[in-house]
Amino acid sequence: MTFEFDIERLRHLPETPLKALRRSFWWVRKTFFSKPKPENPAVVVAMDEPEAEAFLGERFFEPGWEMSYSYRNEIVNLRRVRYVRDHPSGMHWWQTHIRGYSHPDGLELAAHFEPEPAEHPDAHVDGDYIDVPRGNATLVDILEEAGVDFRRIGDWEDADVDAAAGGTTVDVDA
Repeated sequence: MTFEFDIERLRHLPETPLKALRRSFWWVRKTFFSKPKPENPAVVVAMDEPEAEAFLGERFFEPGWEMSYSYRNEIVNLRRVRYVRDHPSGMHWWQTHIRGYSHPDGLELAAHFEPEPAEHPDAHVDGDYIDVPRGNATLVDILEEAGVDFRRIGDWEDADVDAAAGGTTVDVDA
């Protein structure tokens, strides 16, 4: 008996078992690993979910929800990973993580800088070294560079002081 392999069938793989598995993982995450939205400072932009994902995707952000908690009413979850050679923690792999929520004026985007979960799972899950000012400073820089109008919401006073001092290490729930 001879078995043949039809390579053309592979193009449908994302539409079948893997797509169902990914959807199941998403459901489990939303059902068992959801938390209330943190009250971190954020920006509001006149974008919807697809526009924000395209805008940030063009700036090397990728969907990262598979390895993160789900915050209630979250509709955008993107991250950009980078290597930081001289971080005081000694850890080298970090991510800027941006979450988005519906807002009456568009989309609320909140960012933080944190250990990359695949490389530093314990620090990530424990919420060690989360730096909200640094994440938001990165987000604001991206928006300003692209000429995107935004409005700050939340308590930016402390965040601005910390960012001006080069950012701080802040422990918050991840």
